Amino acid sequence: MRKVFLFLCFFTFILSMMIFSQPLTVIDDLGRVVIFDTTPNRVISAAPLVTNYLVKLGVESKIVGVTDFDVFYTKAERIGYLVPLNIEKIVALNPDVVFLFGGFQASEVEKLEKVNLRAFVVNPRNFEDIFRTLRLLGVIFNLPERSREISKKLREKLLNLAKKAYQIPLDERPRVFYASMYPGSKEIWTCGQGSFLNEAIALAGGVNIASGYTGPNGWLSVDPEFVIRNDPDVILVPYFDPTSKEKVVENFKNMKIFKDLKAVKENKVFPIDGNIASTPGPDLVDLVELLYKLFHAGR
Repeated sequence: MRKVFLFLCFFTFILSMMIFSQPLTVIDDLGRVVIFDTTPNRVISAAPLVTNYLVKLGVESKIVGVTDFDVFYTKAERIGYLVPLNIEKIVALNPDVVFLFGGFQASEVEKLEKVNLRAFVVNPRNFEDIFRTLRLLGVIFNLPERSREISKKLREKLLNLAKKAYQIPLDERPRVFYASMYPGSKEIWTCGQGSFLNEAIALAGGVNIASGYTGPNGWLSVDPEFVIRNDPDVILVPYFDPTSKEKVVENFKNMKIFKDLKAVKENKVFPIDGNIASTPGPDLVDLVELLYKLFHAGR
């Protein structure tokens, strides 16, 4: 009997080793089949968005390269621009996988495959996608429980914020405008229907004045007349460097064309972190919390 028991234990051990040593096959957000022979140990995050996820999962020590625009992890070697990628630099770092963002980086996949590098693309568009991406990356890094727990906590936090915002009457919700401006340009980029930031504003209890419009992934440009005509209660302006946080607000308020806006007169032009507001990553849940506090102070 003891021999049978020992045999069963040995058989179970061998079976488990066979199961866990099998290659992992996953589908990325471009619909590509990507096979991982082992858990990645050397990772290049060619998109700051992906870095945000990897840091949240606690695997940032595996990152050996990031782009020059990455603010989420600064200890890895810089590889240059998001597009075009510096393939020679990437090859030299000998990564197990290169993570990219969908859309404008999709064309870089073929370049990586030509030099036999594994590429994996994520392209989250809303909060459900954010939670799904967290779990997917958790599977790739053999951290399914951790990723599920993080995803669960973020989902619960978002749900609690949404419940609070839901209780606020529609006529008490501020009309909001997100204004991303480039020096010397009259165009103002904003979030419309289908964008993750439009969803964030709504979940925080605001009404996006551009929600009736859309563009690629929900983003579009408008002219100053659009803002003046709609005269929002709250204006959000992004900053990408903490040292420019107050400057971006003053720059907007000092524009003569906007001097009569309600938000300007009532000092409701607020700075928000553009690194988070422009990427659908896990930190977006914290942004919803900040927006709720800005929109509904004291509630």
